Amino acid sequence: MTEYRLGERLLAWYLSSITGFIDAIGFIYLGGFFLSFMSGNTTRMTASATEHLWGAAGKAAGLMALFLMGVMLGSVIRRTSERFLTADRSMEIVLGFVVVTSVISAVLVYYDYPSAAILTLSFVVGSMNSVFEKDGEVSISLTYATGTLVKTAQRFIGALFGENHKIWIHHLLLWMSLACGSILGGISYMHLNLNSVWIACGLICLGFIVTIITRQWRRYTGSEL
Repeated sequence: MTEYRLGERLLAWYLSSITGFIDAIGFIYLGGFFLSFMSGNTTRMTASATEHLWGAAGKAAGLMALFLMGVMLGSVIRRTSERFLTADRSMEIVLGFVVVTSVISAVLVYYDYPSAAILTLSFVVGSMNSVFEKDGEVSISLTYATGTLVKTAQRFIGALFGENHKIWIHHLLLWMSLACGSILGGISYMHLNLNSVWIACGLICLGFIVTIITRQWRRYTGSEL
């Protein structure tokens, strides 16, 4: 993460907290299935299949399919926009797409289509992974808690062996952002039920607005933020 500017690292931590927020909402509503943790859904799918619980297996498979579709469409948007725009601008295009899909999810809640709203959120989280993409791969993992913890541990040991002492902290903060977002998402769902989706949508929109304003200010002033 050190190759990114401070503003971009802050955006990554912010978006990671939102993925945690969304995943907690989905986990509670779906009764133990995930919107961003595909390792968990893989286990639920295969374990349910071995017990012949085809409904549960199908639900997990469907969530994974929507997540993958979100990732792929986000990547298509990223790659296509990079043909005409700079990497900075293409990141903003992907983030704008995330905003649009999150608004769709919130509107589905408003019109009382709860299941469709939740399923759309899995698509939202999937596409969010393309915000930080370089050379066709995720450069900052917003939803991979396991991988983030592995990197934290590895970089911490690296620091003990004389390597950069700050890198492991960046990864730890990314995991903490996701964890704190999950706590807030769970609390929000307990009080607001699926209206919590509106909060997630609002947070994504806020992040998009602040990002655009900050980047425009940086372009005009030459700031390193």
